[in-house]
Amino acid sequence: MKVLHFTNKPYFPILDGGRLASHHLLLNLLDLEAEVKNLTICTHKHPFLIEHFPEKKIELIEPEAVHIDTKINFFDGLKSFIKGEAYNLTRFRSTELENKLIDLLKDNYFDFIIVESIFLLLYLPIIRKNSDAKIIVRTHNVEYRLWKQSAKKEKSFFKKYYFNKISNQLKKFELSVLNQVDGILCITENDRDFFRRRGIKTRMIAFPVFMDVKKQYEVDYSTNDFCFIGSMNWKPNIEAVNWIAYGILPKIKKMYPDIKIHIAGSNMSSSMKRMGNQNLIIHGRVEDVYHFMSKHGTLLVPLKTGSGVRIKILEALSAGIPIIATDKAKEGILVTSKKEYLGGNMSEEIILQMKNCINNQDFKLKLGENAKLFIEEHYSRNKITSKLSEFLSKL
Repeated sequence: MKVLHFTNKPYFPILDGGRLASHHLLLNLLDLEAEVKNLTICTHKHPFLIEHFPEKKIELIEPEAVHIDTKINFFDGLKSFIKGEAYNLTRFRSTELENKLIDLLKDNYFDFIIVESIFLLLYLPIIRKNSDAKIIVRTHNVEYRLWKQSAKKEKSFFKKYYFNKISNQLKKFELSVLNQVDGILCITENDRDFFRRRGIKTRMIAFPVFMDVKKQYEVDYSTNDFCFIGSMNWKPNIEAVNWIAYGILPKIKKMYPDIKIHIAGSNMSSSMKRMGNQNLIIHGRVEDVYHFMSKHGTLLVPLKTGSGVRIKILEALSAGIPIIATDKAKEGILVTSKKEYLGGNMSEEIILQMKNCINNQDFKLKLGENAKLFIEEHYSRNKITSKLSEFLSKL
């Protein structure tokens, strides 16, 4: 079985959930003894750094990258606006990438071409013209819903109008192009069901990111600290940190003056770094996500917007980290509140759950044990690989 894995960012270094999801799909394919070739785009935010790739992976997948300038350009955005095109899509157009794809497809035979994200489906006509392979898209979320959610929250009339316009443009493209591929790997059951309700007839399955239970990390259940971790170039994470800093911390600090909440993540702005104080400790990017979470208490995931799946929640569950999360944050992960995690959607609810964790080591330990059992049952590598194998065999 020969597979072209066409990715929207390099696998390595694994700095965010998107890269982790792509890399884990690669591992699923290699478990099926597939012969995989990787073509990826790289940008100023996600450069192609071959030195971060393990040598064995380089030999196996022979990764190649094409750089695309996706920096926001006012005139390009205005041009797309006038033409009625979604600038979020047109930024990914590249003649160099088109030519690279054509050469690659003409020189190689592939059984399957797996495309990461709908944005790379801009190249679907070129792929169809130059290959007879079955084309599968891996959707990480429902893109147009993210912009619709942002529009609802926006107070500025002009921004609200612009975000709604982008959402409508993306919706038109997304719902059309998903009916033109041969298969869809949805990252959650929620997204799969949503697409079905919107009339998508393409064969699709819920295909989550596998997680192995992390037994090598010793979680400190005795600490009363809390933490948050996430990439800070993603708006829902920025909103969550602001909520923690200005909506949650001031209230719980009145009850627990010495409370500490640790914030970590890549791409942290200078203004966010300046938010730090004796109660809000800003770490910036950390090398080992699991080490950070295991030493800094209960994970807070107070997301209000977003779709897809929160990889950080799966990572925390796999390590037995206690979690407090909103319904939006744990969307697509079928955990039960007070069993594998603690739920809360308002500041008062989250604070109540934080109080339940403070000075309650046994309670947090039980949450952690249940979390690891949940991962073993639903997200094991073998289980997810078998699911992929069955899906591919039916296309």
